[in-house]
Amino acid sequence: MKRLLPIFAILFIWACDSSSGGAGTSNVDSTAAMLDTLNPVEANAGNDSLSEYVRNNPFDVNGFINRAKFYLAQQNARYAAADAAMAMELDSANPEVLLLWGDVHYVQNKTRVSRDTWKKCIQQNPDNIECRLKLAELYLAIQNYRESTKLVNEVIELDPRNAVAYFIKATNVRDLAGDTALSLRYAQQAIEYDPDYFAALDYAATMSIYLKNRVGVGYFQRMIELDPDNSATYYKKGMYHMEFDDYNEAIQAFTQATQLRPTDAESYFNLGYIHLELGLNREALAYFNASIEARQVNHRAYYGRGFTYEKMGDLLRAREDYAQALAYNPGHYASRVGMERVEGLINR
Repeated sequence: MKRLLPIFAILFIWACDSSSGGAGTSNVDSTAAMLDTLNPVEANAGNDSLSEYVRNNPFDVNGFINRAKFYLAQQNARYAAADAAMAMELDSANPEVLLLWGDVHYVQNKTRVSRDTWKKCIQQNPDNIECRLKLAELYLAIQNYRESTKLVNEVIELDPRNAVAYFIKATNVRDLAGDTALSLRYAQQAIEYDPDYFAALDYAATMSIYLKNRVGVGYFQRMIELDPDNSATYYKKGMYHMEFDDYNEAIQAFTQATQLRPTDAESYFNLGYIHLELGLNREALAYFNASIEARQVNHRAYYGRGFTYEKMGDLLRAREDYAQALAYNPGHYASRVGMERVEGLINR
């Protein structure tokens, strides 16, 4: 159930869906026709044992299901669709087949087919949890929060300790009601039922930044234990500590982020900001320079460096950096004010 397709991987609008059908045979026929165009060598690449099983057991639906899942994991939607079509031909009432059929069309942005398929799955299997979760996530992706919440509530009735349902509900509550505190509590409920649920940990940790809630430090620590080389986690941890002015901890987190990802312009910028706050101007300059080197089009880093130069009395360099910041972002208010300020000092 935790293998739900990522919400933000969808790039679709319902009106853009060219498919007019649901989970009917016309879709099966059109997708199955692709079998004639597949390259047998390419189709078997990396899954010899699965393909051999399918060859030896051509009427076993599980063989096609497993190979389709393999192709989905490899982001090979075309081959996954062909195997899913064969599975539909063999057993279109099988809930696992319907789940798969929806997945295949989901990644192809044919979301009407996914929606109709998962609805059919629920109608035929009233106690099915996974199809409800898939459909709930789809509704969440298109911002139909009420339908998504209705589905996850049904899942919770069937399985009161379902972590995925609570996590989806957390997002629904945040976006539908704007209740960030309640949203955090639902995310914490998901973590209680699955302490290794990385997405829920990430969500709870990030929400704790906005809520200025000290519980976030524990979530960040657990995320690092689960994935110690994730630079994004260290960046967020640095932002968390900046929120509380824990500068030493923030410096450690941002430094770790840059070590894991040397092109992390934002972490360098934040290191520059912290050192500027601490009155360490030369160190701040070095970090703003590193931020610019990591990403040239970077008005914030030019502003930060210009402000540092201004504090150090180097008005000409400060003016150059403010001008460059405005060249990249003409609407940047702080750079415009800084430019006016140093020009007034230079012309005095």
